[in-house]
Amino acid sequence: MKKVLILMGILLIPIFFIILNNTGRGSVAQSNVIFRDRLSDYDLFKGKIADLIPNDEGISFELASGLFTDYAEKKRIIFLPKGKKMIATDDGLPIFPDGTIISKTFFYDQKDILQRSRPLLLETRLLINKNGQWNAATYKWNTAQDEALLLKDSTTVPVSFLDKRGVERHTNYIIPSPKDCVACHRQGNNLLPIGPKIRNLNRFLSDENDTVQQLVQLKNKGFLDLKSRTGFNSLPNFDATDESTIHRARAYLEINCAHCHNPKGTAYMTMLDLRYESPMNETGIWLKQAKIIGRMSVLGEMHMPQKGTTVLHDEGILLIKSYLESMK
Repeated sequence: MKKVLILMGILLIPIFFIILNNTGRGSVAQSNVIFRDRLSDYDLFKGKIADLIPNDEGISFELASGLFTDYAEKKRIIFLPKGKKMIATDDGLPIFPDGTIISKTFFYDQKDILQRSRPLLLETRLLINKNGQWNAATYKWNTAQDEALLLKDSTTVPVSFLDKRGVERHTNYIIPSPKDCVACHRQGNNLLPIGPKIRNLNRFLSDENDTVQQLVQLKNKGFLDLKSRTGFNSLPNFDATDESTIHRARAYLEINCAHCHNPKGTAYMTMLDLRYESPMNETGIWLKQAKIIGRMSVLGEMHMPQKGTTVLHDEGILLIKSYLESMK
């Protein structure tokens, strides 16, 4: 029982913490972007919109460690204004030019009657940088899978799917509202992207029977101003069993928890700073602290991340449990 309490101290937080944090920090700065009603109105994709092939101003990217969202797959694309580049200055977020659009489409791979794999597109989230401020919106894909429509409120979609272990799962997948997006992307009084930090982009990709370094690829294709690859850290893949448990767990906490659990995040009052770069003695990840928060949590009361999850991440729980046990 004590192990469960410790685990829940990291993966779950009490509801009243969220209420306090969301009401005590003032408004979030945004740029009054008028989001278009249909995803196709942005002309972000070539050919059939459901194929998610970016136009000439867009490039797909992958993260070393990605956010868990009910085992959904994701297609991530950055669109930059013509002639503009991101600028890498340190391990964190690059400097994005005004007019940048980051899209993330959530889907499940399903089989048709001939056992051919086909994606079931659920939602596309957009972050648009205007006048130095980020603005968030969500688009829900229709049944015909030929358009996604702007949402004003959150909604649910019943989904059946197989997880990575081949286990059949059923859930009412949650598509968040723009207000829900603020809960995770809020840093102080601003919205910021979470995933595309330089250390999380600093990885190798498989490309036509070859491997390419993603930062180099982004530079060579004109999307990233990168003076040198040296000096940048690389976030581990938390699924990579050849990495140490400590590094894998810290990477998992970074991408799934640290956007709220940091001094500027919405869960700052939990006294946990789960950013990967934070020294261990400043994270609050020690057994006494974890036990205190764990006693205030109930298994199943709230899934983490705070928004967009309805099922527990079994593999993530095992990883964090192993990590905490290694600290004894």
